[in-house]
Amino acid sequence: MPTPSEFEMRRRERRRRERRRKKRIRAAVILIALIGLIVIVCVAISTCAKRKSEENQQTDIPQTDLTEVTPTPAAPAVPTVAPTPVSGIPSVSENNDLLEIVEESGQTKHVYLTFDDGPTENITPQVLDVLRRYNVKATFFEVGSLIKANPDMARRVYEEGHLIANHSNGHNYEKLYASTETFINEINECYEAIKSVTGEAEPFKLIRFPGGSYNSSADRYSPVKQQCKETLKEYGFYYCDWNALNGDAEGRTKNAQELLDYMTDNMYEDENVVVLMHDAATKQATVESLPLIIEYFINNGYTFHRLDDVQYQSMTAAQTSEPQSGVSSDDEDTDYDSSDTDADSDTSSSSPSPSSTPSVTPSAAPTPRNTMPPSGSQTGPIIIN
Repeated sequence: MPTPSEFEMRRRERRRRERRRKKRIRAAVILIALIGLIVIVCVAISTCAKRKSEENQQTDIPQTDLTEVTPTPAAPAVPTVAPTPVSGIPSVSENNDLLEIVEESGQTKHVYLTFDDGPTENITPQVLDVLRRYNVKATFFEVGSLIKANPDMARRVYEEGHLIANHSNGHNYEKLYASTETFINEINECYEAIKSVTGEAEPFKLIRFPGGSYNSSADRYSPVKQQCKETLKEYGFYYCDWNALNGDAEGRTKNAQELLDYMTDNMYEDENVVVLMHDAATKQATVESLPLIIEYFINNGYTFHRLDDVQYQSMTAAQTSEPQSGVSSDDEDTDYDSSDTDADSDTSSSSPSPSSTPSVTPSAAPTPRNTMPPSGSQTGPIIIN
């Protein structure tokens, strides 16, 4: 028979088991309550999201497009002329120097924005965004190997209405200018890359020489370049240099305002302007300066064009249509020998010479082929190596 002490021990054990059972019940109740609270919160969030989505659909604003309707300052109205099929300009066999054709076209205040060394994944899309904001069309001299590496970006350039032109396949001077044969092979390879993204059977045949085509004793590739000009004629290509630049590849790195100042300090006003810029991977400052440059030309009465949109009339026709000022035609028509313009330097400089026939030195810059440049004006292009 159990003793009183044994009864007491059994009673205490029952109490302990009862306390443990109550603790487990309380823990289970708390856990169930937490789960219920989480479910309620999730349902509430889901309901709010669904209601917000329905509201967006009712106002015809897709959820993914909300960032596109964020108010932004309105860009100035831009006098951009839609590109027209190339016609009326001298044939390639007659003259394939498109810069000379532009300068002697009889046009007034036409500006051609050009970008070299793309397409790139980071800078080209930003340049395109700025051009689209202002409804400006430009010309992109693209490298064939980069077109192949970034076909979607090259296709975007084309689909947004810009002209894709040829800047060689590899942009490697040693290989490109080894001979006229290696040069034309790279040009043709880049041309095929352009066709692959545009879908055009015969895109406008236009190239820009890496480093420029200028004839200079300071440029060891210059003799081959001059031979290549004639080779380009045989293959039906125009080439185009520049008569203004923003200096984004000149000397030290410049900020946006300095790039604008560099351009305005090194161009003739009231002329037809072909501006050299770059959309290479390191040219973030060019993106930042582009709105300033566009607005500068807008404020000064220029219209924007692609390089396949040259409204050409001969200089003789343009001059005969002007009122006679009493000055003899011999005095009005100052001829500049083409050999003088081919003596342009092919090296960089930050202080271009204002003379019409610059000396061939590393610091000299090519003179734009304008008749009678304004007194005191600085020359435009400076060659990028």
